[in-house]
Amino acid sequence: MLHVNGVDLCTQTFGDASDPTVLLIGGAEASMDWWDDELCDLLAAGGRFVIRYDTRDTGRSTTFPVGAPTYDGEALIADAVGLLDTLGIAAAHVVGVSMGGGIAQHIAVHHPDRVAALTLISTPRAAPAAPTTRTCRR
Repeated sequence: MLHVNGVDLCTQTFGDASDPTVLLIGGAEASMDWWDDELCDLLAAGGRFVIRYDTRDTGRSTTFPVGAPTYDGEALIADAVGLLDTLGIAAAHVVGVSMGGGIAQHIAVHHPDRVAALTLISTPRAAPAAPTTRTCRR
């Protein structure tokens, strides 16, 4: 259990902390166990330091009254970055699934120095699409 941004985040690591870090961010309502132990072990055996954690209101992390959370998406983003800070990690290969992919995209945009690589799984873009300009050529 790590205390980050005023909440407790249940966190598990695999591998050697001196190896390049992979931060796994799960989807809404998915505990860190969504990232299978075997996957985490294989990544660690391949020379990666793997972090998986329960976001707020998930698993063993701090929970809030049902239907009345006192936080927003910005807090979930800050928690992921704060987790890296707490563990003394400058940058990580950030992997997010579903909502975790949205969090990962925001980290990449707002904290690009913290992201060594970005992997998104079953994730739409986290921001509206930029307007496109069409040019007709004849």
